[in-house]
Amino acid sequence: MGDQSLAEIVPLPDFPRVRDTRYRTRRFGQMVNCHYSFMHENLMDMNHQVLHSRLVGKMKPRFLGMDHGDDFVEARYTFARTGGKQPLSEALIYGQRRRDGRDFAYRDVMTIRTHYPYQSLRIETQGIEEPVMELWISYVPQDREQMTNRVFGLLSIKRLKVPFLLDLAWPILVAFTERVFFEDREIVELEQAAWKDLGGDHNREVFPVINQLRNLLRRCGQAPESAEKAAL
Repeated sequence: MGDQSLAEIVPLPDFPRVRDTRYRTRRFGQMVNCHYSFMHENLMDMNHQVLHSRLVGKMKPRFLGMDHGDDFVEARYTFARTGGKQPLSEALIYGQRRRDGRDFAYRDVMTIRTHYPYQSLRIETQGIEEPVMELWISYVPQDREQMTNRVFGLLSIKRLKVPFLLDLAWPILVAFTERVFFEDREIVELEQAAWKDLGGDHNREVFPVINQLRNLLRRCGQAPESAEKAAL
């Protein structure tokens, strides 16, 4: 992504959680039939959690604030469960069962950051010095038109106090994250199909975070080769 001449001199980010034995990390990557900007928007806007209600129950996000700069946009959220039960996979991530209720759990803060061209998500909970979960993702276009991308991801989850419990439950977490990713992929591919059918973006976006994100991707992104030729 971006100027290929910089590939040899711009280093990849460091991944300390991968080396940290207190975490277990999953590597994943799949093809998705959409422009990479849809992927950034999907993760950044937690209002889309309604799509995953069958998996995680009914969750109501609360936007806590944002920051942005020349090469990044960051958003912070907390959540309240308004229906359904906490899934086992979520309990494994937080390291404890949470009582159901409508109160926002300000002790749990999810921070999503696009630091171009990468995206990350971390969950921090009060009383624990390091994040209980950290996600890093890169979306790499796979065609000249940039209508497909391949996801390269690292998902690190902090090990529980009980030795080897996370390792035993790892297949459950893998299955859960695969189902979440399947639903995300389904919706972004539908968004891309709508974009093609309508001949462009007709969405009147009002969420400040997404508008800042779009500005960032336009400012830092590399135009498709076909668009560059058309401009000439």
